[in-house]
Amino acid sequence: MCIFYNIKIKGIGGWVHELFCAPFGAHPLLWPVNFLMQMIEFAAKTVSHGMRLFGNMYAGELVFMLIALMGSYAAMSLPGVLLPVGHIIAGSIWAIFHIMIITLQAFIFMMLTLVYIGQAHDAH
Repeated sequence: MCIFYNIKIKGIGGWVHELFCAPFGAHPLLWPVNFLMQMIEFAAKTVSHGMRLFGNMYAGELVFMLIALMGSYAAMSLPGVLLPVGHIIAGSIWAIFHIMIITLQAFIFMMLTLVYIGQAHDAH
């Protein structure tokens, strides 16, 4: 989306000019460094979104599995009647907490995406 909006707002010529002339200037000796920095910026945006999404999903599922496995440990120490009650309470608390966290993370993803697209509208 960032590349699309860069080309849409600045035109192909403006975008290519920005690739080679930002952030250090339009001197021909700086073109390779500018281009490298721009490519690192595009890759970092993509990788940061991917790593954030993976980390959130992995952590959420890992904690859910730990709560689910807590039942096998509790089965050795608790009477059979209390085991389902503990599972329901722990699972419900985690589900409510997880729903709040994923809502917050969705908001953060949306804001990061808007910032990245907003940067595509700005000229250096």
